[in-house]
Amino acid sequence: MANMMSQMPLPRLTKSNYDNWSIQMKALLGALEAWEVTRDGFEEPEDTTGYTAAQNKALKETRSKDKTALYVPSS
Repeated sequence: MANMMSQMPLPRLTKSNYDNWSIQMKALLGALEAWEVTRDGFEEPEDTTGYTAAQNKALKETRSKDKTALYVPSS
């Protein structure tokens, strides 16, 4: 991920390019596997007691995708 982001210029949002910018950001976040969490949102569960190993793994992956989406700068 870091290598991919360091090689590609990030799209810059201006007053006149929202349509193009949003398409580029959707593609970028999709490539980083973070689009779904951006689109659907993520709420940290209050209690994970009783989670199975698979549920904990899925939660960890979703947290990672959420942090990736939050990290990607928009300008």
